[in-house]
Amino acid sequence: MFEERSITVIGASGSDSSPSVGAEARRGERRLLLISYHFPPSREVGARRWQQLSKFASEWNWTVDVVTLDPANIAAPDWAALEELPAGVRVYSVAERTLPLDRLEQHVAGLRRRMQARRRADSGVGLVAGGMLRRGPETVDPQHLKWPFHSPRDALRAFRVWRDDARYSAWSRRAARLAQRLVEGCDYRAVITCGPPHLVHEVGWRLKRRTGLPFVMDMRDPWSLTPRLPEHLASPLWFQVARRRERRVVQSAALIVTNTEPSRLAMQAAYPAARGRIIAILNGYDDEPIPRSQHGPCFVIAYAGSIYLDRDPRPLLRAAARVIRGCGLAPDQLRLEFMGEDATYGGTTLEQLADKEGIKGFIHVHGARPRAEAMQFLARGTMLVSLPLFSRSGEIDATIPAKIFDYVRFDAWLLALAERGSATELLLRGTGADVVSPHDIEGIAAAVAARYSAYASGARPARPRLPDRFSRRAQAQSLFDEIERRLSMAPQASPR
Repeated sequence: MFEERSITVIGASGSDSSPSVGAEARRGERRLLLISYHFPPSREVGARRWQQLSKFASEWNWTVDVVTLDPANIAAPDWAALEELPAGVRVYSVAERTLPLDRLEQHVAGLRRRMQARRRADSGVGLVAGGMLRRGPETVDPQHLKWPFHSPRDALRAFRVWRDDARYSAWSRRAARLAQRLVEGCDYRAVITCGPPHLVHEVGWRLKRRTGLPFVMDMRDPWSLTPRLPEHLASPLWFQVARRRERRVVQSAALIVTNTEPSRLAMQAAYPAARGRIIAILNGYDDEPIPRSQHGPCFVIAYAGSIYLDRDPRPLLRAAARVIRGCGLAPDQLRLEFMGEDATYGGTTLEQLADKEGIKGFIHVHGARPRAEAMQFLARGTMLVSLPLFSRSGEIDATIPAKIFDYVRFDAWLLALAERGSATELLLRGTGADVVSPHDIEGIAAAVAARYSAYASGARPARPRLPDRFSRRAQAQSLFDEIERRLSMAPQASPR
């Protein structure tokens, strides 16, 4: 007996469109089957890519069915996001099972993090000291990973890699069983998989082998080509598993979609035989209504999103402290505001980090909020800041934070901490945004000081101007045009 079930979807018409598994498509209807672990009602940023793309699909005469994570596995589902889906979209869920071993490991890991945080708070380890930024081990360079294990930590990391692989593999197998049932009852033209987690791509690989259904692999982030790993998964085993799994799904896919040009080039270099099947489709900026920007007497530097991996807020805090001291500012003249789930870095809270810089009274931290409230938050920002996902000196980040495409829609100055030549810098080059290396504290301070001085003199910020080709609509058109082209080239699937 299957545990999977359909989710009641309220379409644009407001009618209940909850279908049974494998319901027949309407005559003339062209359906795509999407497998995405993150999709509404999930609040994860990865859910938004296909939430928005599904809205444009109908303009090219496509309708989307979705297999995603069961809302019962989501801490705070965003049911309003489901209501934004267009009529005809059908969403099915697959439960993720949690083993007792997982709960025990999470409890031990949480206890360990709390103990480390107390030690850091007492000793100052990992904080700004002596004029230099000292980094905690948030991520690890793959070049530092070698066999065999040299410590119990290496063994623990390998265990976590095995556990995560088992976890997502189990979910993907259950998703594949449900997808098989859907394919048997509906004339889908293609299956699309969207990751991370990248093991969802194996669903498309399995369906391609079993049914001949063309398979589109959508990669929101790099898989085996990631430049760094989170510390807790930093094991050579991770790359061995990733390369093996990635290789076979790339060979099977009719189309491989990356979400930045640098990522496309890296994938083409890694898989020259698939070069012609690898394209880049950016997230793009949306055209839907947003709150009107509101600027008061205080210069507000705002950041929306979680702080994780190498998204280090300390360069920004240190630079702001220099401006505050240099201009003799008070908290009612300049303020830093953060909104997101994780208000810590390296086990230290943002308030503690600000206190180390002497600007604790200038920072205000908000918890995570629904998207509508987050957009209201951004509307109050005078300067919107993007922190890099990977920010090691000399490394070029091939990713573009999704928030960039939200930021550019507001009448606010944009400060992006990114290296020259990175995907973010290439996107924003020539748009009027301030792009500064995350390691250049003087440069960050100079950008903040210049914008503050202009604001205090009566100037008001203007949004960066991205070309129309970077709109979500234009990117969606490129994607669906390419899917059409690939399907016209693909052999017909075997009759069921």
